[in-house]
Amino acid sequence: MNCLSNQDIIELLDLPDEMILNIMNKVKPQALLLCSIINIGNHRLEQLALDKYHSIDLTFDYEYYPHGLLLKRFYIDVFPRIYNNIQSLTIHTKHLFPIHTALDAIPDTLLPNLRHLKILINRRHPHIGTPFTIAFYYDQRSYNFPLYATVPQFVYMRDKLIDALLLWIRSAPLMSSINSFEFDHYAPLIVPVNNENLFFAQSSYLTDVSITLKELPDCVRLLNQLGSQLYSFTVNIIDACVGNVDITSEIESICCCNLKKFKMTIYRNMLAYEKYLLPLLQHLSSVKYLTLLLAIYITKSNRFVDGFHLERNIVSHMPHLCQFDFHIRSVLKNFSYIELDIVRQSFVKQKSMDYTIEYFNNRYGQCHIYSLPFIGDRLDFISNRFPLFDNKNTFINITMLLLFDDVKPFENVFFERITLSLPHLRTLEIFNQLEQEEKAKIRTTNYIEFSHLSTLILHCIHMDYGEQLLCRTHLPHLVELVIRNNVLLTIIDQDNQQARNNCLNVERLFIVEPWIEPTSVHLKFFPKLYMKNF
Repeated sequence: MNCLSNQDIIELLDLPDEMILNIMNKVKPQALLLCSIINIGNHRLEQLALDKYHSIDLTFDYEYYPHGLLLKRFYIDVFPRIYNNIQSLTIHTKHLFPIHTALDAIPDTLLPNLRHLKILINRRHPHIGTPFTIAFYYDQRSYNFPLYATVPQFVYMRDKLIDALLLWIRSAPLMSSINSFEFDHYAPLIVPVNNENLFFAQSSYLTDVSITLKELPDCVRLLNQLGSQLYSFTVNIIDACVGNVDITSEIESICCCNLKKFKMTIYRNMLAYEKYLLPLLQHLSSVKYLTLLLAIYITKSNRFVDGFHLERNIVSHMPHLCQFDFHIRSVLKNFSYIELDIVRQSFVKQKSMDYTIEYFNNRYGQCHIYSLPFIGDRLDFISNRFPLFDNKNTFINITMLLLFDDVKPFENVFFERITLSLPHLRTLEIFNQLEQEEKAKIRTTNYIEFSHLSTLILHCIHMDYGEQLLCRTHLPHLVELVIRNNVLLTIIDQDNQQARNNCLNVERLFIVEPWIEPTSVHLKFFPKLYMKNF
């Protein structure tokens, strides 16, 4: 055996700055690196860290030992050394008050160079880094609504937490210097009806906002409050119902004359599209860059949203519009069949787009229209007839897929093609109660693999899809599972080794139809759950 001599050993400080910085980039969590370098007496490493870290991310799951102790040290020893350098800060809500305390301990209670603040609330899985998709309470009531998406299930915060967050956003000193604010995509906030309490009371420089709000009226109120200071607005709205509130006058009072970028996402079928959403969009006449990711339940006509509709009701009201990206899924009940040529003719002015119309046995139809290249990361209610597999890799960036078909079953070859066409898929939900017709042809040795799938929802399914996804598929990163009780018990009785392997790391299990808590029979199949319960 050849031993390395002292001359062959290269220490960290022997490396050039560029290589040291590359090594720093690989150290996670970020606080671990900074605590290892700041205040250890090495000026060169300290200076490299101080020069590099203008952007601080504190959203790693610090609850686990030793990261909890690490974070305390970060606020006491490291934060006073770097606060002047911080231009961008990403934090979890649990750190809002510790960072406020840390600011009180330094001479300047502000972060003078802070320009961007991002706040997250949804816990991320510590090993794979993705947020949990299913809330601690799994809401299955929305399955009563046809073609209605239910995931991701948003974090519903208690009133006390919402009140504390709103107070912090209105009064925290570090809010006064920012010009860009982001809030967790999975956690909805509300904008109080009382306009005397401004949402961003101290943020007079704020121009860019990305936020998730509970309802459309919250969006309208916030646009009214921000007014002409707003340049870019990205909003995700989770509750598509407006209720009995009339917001027409509030929409008409919006004055966002400097708003140039507007992006709206609504994946739960919106009922008030014609009455409120269209007037809102028509009132944003200064917008140059528009992105709409919408699911719409059509109630006032018998036509899907098409190119004629977009041109007449949206584009013609935005004279400065330079770019319009969209994916709009419109749903009709008791439809009349529409020729594809009619939809095609409606997009004469839109060169880069595509569309598909599907009809189901439940008397509902839907039309997807989308600009190209495709800009979304999810597809909802996709059947065997949707052009999911093409040679242009149109949907290669999809991470969330909801499959639905009451006309034809999903066969093994369909899932094989999904693994090839959607390599980044993280969440898969299946609605199909039709028995597979080609399962006798499946070779049990040819397993497929979803390399990144972390959430699997098998609520409204035939038994075949439980066996397909759990017994004949590799799911190395599965951490969340929703499944029918009869399907799960059958798989447990089979004692299939691949199913056991797939369930090894599941941390959230929801058993439905009927809804029950996991029993000792279930828990023995899910060791991570077993350890939490006993």
